[in-house]
Amino acid sequence: MARKPVGRLNQIAYMVPDLDAAIDWWTQVMGVGPFFVFPSFDMVRSDYRGAERKVEFGAAVSFSGDLMIELIEPRGPSIFQEFLDAGRQGVHHLCAFADDMAATQAWVDSVGGKRLQGAAFGDGSQIAYFAMTDDETIILEVGVLQPQVIGLFDAIRAAAANWDGESRLFDPTATQEG
Repeated sequence: MARKPVGRLNQIAYMVPDLDAAIDWWTQVMGVGPFFVFPSFDMVRSDYRGAERKVEFGAAVSFSGDLMIELIEPRGPSIFQEFLDAGRQGVHHLCAFADDMAATQAWVDSVGGKRLQGAAFGDGSQIAYFAMTDDETIILEVGVLQPQVIGLFDAIRAAAANWDGESRLFDPTATQEG
């Protein structure tokens, strides 16, 4: 078996039919916020179940301590849409970061996992989703991310640590008035 090339689990992702309603629920009921809503994704390539296919979805993230909470609203064919179409909502996958997607794929292969979906982005970042069990009940997302993406996540974590308990959304480009 190849050495595990991924870091610790750092994210739990939820499939939701309505991103805005999910943000409201998480901020009001679970006390998690504020959320950063990704405006769009600069995908240069994406795949779904072995075929090149544009995977579309909306996503928002916040933190509870060091745990990233990701909310995903599917917008077309994907493993995300399959989950909702099966009548399910809630926890879909866990995530860890890595430095090398090829090493990650070799490790996944060595433990009997399989790639389900993935994407490459204009900044050089990559993500992939791997079924770690034959029945696809445990899915691991692996992100090989550029420093600016890690920096964005650090800013979102800091915003959550200093959250006022009321604002729903975080805009990292907003300036603070002194």
